[in-house]
Amino acid sequence: MDQNEPRYSPEHIWVRLDDDNQATLGISEEALENEDEISRIKLPSEGDVIAKDETFGRITTAGRNVIRLYSPVSGEVVEVNEDILDAPEMILEDPYEEGWLLRMEISNISEYDDLMTRDEYDDFLGDVIPDDDEDEIDEDLDDEDLEDEEEL
Repeated sequence: MDQNEPRYSPEHIWVRLDDDNQATLGISEEALENEDEISRIKLPSEGDVIAKDETFGRITTAGRNVIRLYSPVSGEVVEVNEDILDAPEMILEDPYEEGWLLRMEISNISEYDDLMTRDEYDDFLGDVIPDDDEDEIDEDLDDEDLEDEEEL
């Protein structure tokens, strides 16, 4: 297992092991590929404990979509990327380096082992992304629909 290669959750969160059971988390570029701008991001604070599959934050796009961020691993937040709070566009520009979200001390390393490799994630994306034009799906949305949260 190459620790420098991120693993992926079905909710499009990537996890890269650093050292001593610490990991960096971010959102995959594929999750935001149809977005041009991020208007707001909400993340937990250092010291917060997050359980696997728990919501740990939200990204609001300029198109008023709200993407809930679900943690693929359990642990304690040891660092939040303060830079993206001031410049959220970094998530779109460089999601795997400058645009990371937070760092955690993982409490159960087997949760990391259960995540998808890049090849598995690519296969997963091929299964969940329709071949049809995605814009067609959004044509019938009105303002009320746009206010509803989109869960990835």
